[in-house]
Amino acid sequence: MTSQNAKTPADIYNDFFGPAMFSPWAKDLVAQAPPAAGDYVLDLACGTGLVSEQIAPLIGDTGSIVGLDFNPIMLAVARKRDLGATKAEWIEASADSIPLPDNSIDAVYCQQGFQFFPDRAKAASEVGRVLKPGGKLAVAVWASSDEFPVWKALFTSASEQINVPIEALSIPNSFGGPEPLANMFTDAGFSNVQINKRSKESAFAPADAFVKLMVMGAAAAIPAFAELTDEEKQALEPKVRADTAKIVQEHTDNGRVVMQTISYTAIGTA
Repeated sequence: MTSQNAKTPADIYNDFFGPAMFSPWAKDLVAQAPPAAGDYVLDLACGTGLVSEQIAPLIGDTGSIVGLDFNPIMLAVARKRDLGATKAEWIEASADSIPLPDNSIDAVYCQQGFQFFPDRAKAASEVGRVLKPGGKLAVAVWASSDEFPVWKALFTSASEQINVPIEALSIPNSFGGPEPLANMFTDAGFSNVQINKRSKESAFAPADAFVKLMVMGAAAAIPAFAELTDEEKQALEPKVRADTAKIVQEHTDNGRVVMQTISYTAIGTA
């Protein structure tokens, strides 16, 4: 068995965040705009492949998935994922320059990726370019950090300890609300874009390792954490744990840290 110390940040991200949060949310996102058997699907900012895992049984052995991410350590985990008979291609590339032909994709899914794109408008335009006319769009972004008090406390403490602006750490919550999401896709030429506010209870275990695993796993997605050395992460963890002990304890139940996670989804057609 791989030891905790031998795992990459992407492994920790997948093993810790996946069951608690990203897998249930991936199921929810795909259910809002399910693909058809045989579809050619783009999983944009695919991360470790959790959305593709939900898509594969629906498109079957006649369908295929392109998983695209700019992060090679995330793709390394995704390539190990068992998608059954569904064909999958994993590509390291940027969302603002998708290496696919015009009008080639039946459906695009993006779970919690648009917050990280340097040029969100260009990425939205690229999604519109590769989708076939009438192709499906399903994109999810987290609500603002005010809706995530535990995360906000963690990011606030970490920003003070490593002397970076909190905005550099709270990228996952940087969309803020539904209006920017709706406007972005409307401006990119999408029609009938519907914004849904969704809420789920997410439970992270074990509670006694919550802060450590949050810091280590966040290094897979948040550059300011990724730039820290292992020694800096190890030094940061006890300080953040001390700062956030009260709020983490308030959200601890039966050995798990339990919180509401809130997401906005954009569902539409090209």
